[in-house]
Amino acid sequence: MRLLKSELIKNIALAFVSTGLLLFLIEMVLRVTEVVPARTLEYADPVLWRTNIGPLRPGQTFTDRFKRELPFRVTVNNLGLRGRDLSPAKAPGAARVLCLGDSYTFGAYVDDTETWPAQLEEILKERSPGREIDVVNAGISGFTIVDELDFLKEHGLDLQPDVVVLAFVLNDLADLTRRVSSREMLKRSSEEAAASALGPIKARLRQTAIYNGLFMLKAHARRASGADPTIQEIDIRHLLQKEYDARTLDLFERYRGHLVAMKTLLDERGIPLVFMIFPYWEQVSQGATDEAQRRLLTMASQVGVTALDLLPSYRKHDPRGRKFFHMPWDHHPSVRGYRRAARELAAALEPILPGAGPADDDEPEE
Repeated sequence: MRLLKSELIKNIALAFVSTGLLLFLIEMVLRVTEVVPARTLEYADPVLWRTNIGPLRPGQTFTDRFKRELPFRVTVNNLGLRGRDLSPAKAPGAARVLCLGDSYTFGAYVDDTETWPAQLEEILKERSPGREIDVVNAGISGFTIVDELDFLKEHGLDLQPDVVVLAFVLNDLADLTRRVSSREMLKRSSEEAAASALGPIKARLRQTAIYNGLFMLKAHARRASGADPTIQEIDIRHLLQKEYDARTLDLFERYRGHLVAMKTLLDERGIPLVFMIFPYWEQVSQGATDEAQRRLLTMASQVGVTALDLLPSYRKHDPRGRKFFHMPWDHHPSVRGYRRAARELAAALEPILPGAGPADDDEPEE
């Protein structure tokens, strides 16, 4: 009996060691090949959601390798937003620009100093030497105007911005068809993780390639089955069609309603709103329709919002779409694409931002 018990213990121990060794080898292979990322962005817990300005866990610094061809360095500041640390309260005499948007504003696939908000701050400081200017990057991947308006109401205005810039990408309209908004889903996930006894364990496992690989497979399965409530119910490139159906036109009206609500909120505090429209790569290089831009510019004019359409400038400075985008690997803008957006925006902010220096749009392309 003792012999059988001893053999059983040895077999169990051997199984644990073998399983551990196998998992270690799989982890190493996944890390070396970079098939899946070994680390991903962490979001705040329920306590930080209530006390932090941004929804990210502060203090993160790592290289995001979600796409092997496009690794980029990410730093999350003390506010739970991307970029350098900032005081929530604006310094006396300082000017502050608050930038809202999705992954185009957050800066997917570019380093911290290469996002358009970071480059905008650099340009504004060059044009106004000695003046303290903060440009706050409040972009979060997956957000649309619903999320951005909620952020403003809950925490964004605590930053005391002099100007708010709302960056628009064409998929923002498709994002309005989600059953649950991106920000609300992040909150729910945070609460579920905090309530689970496995929460601390999952937090550690999240920094492994195996966990992230399994998570990506699960997310793919949920999208394919329609179980993910944050997936758009229409294709994100539907606005590239020449003819818009009634459902698409309704999305414009829904977006207009949220834009009015945001402008009203800011008007009550005397804060100007600038609406910046990013183009898709197909519009720049493939001659895809710009009907969406025409409708959005009309909308902004009717609502009384300053609008900046980047499509003409992108077509002028990069007609083949080879410099301003990460194509063929990804549709997000490159460092140079964000630089062009920052230059155009700096010129638009000149008559609005207190103490801004004169715009110089003749700066040569790098």
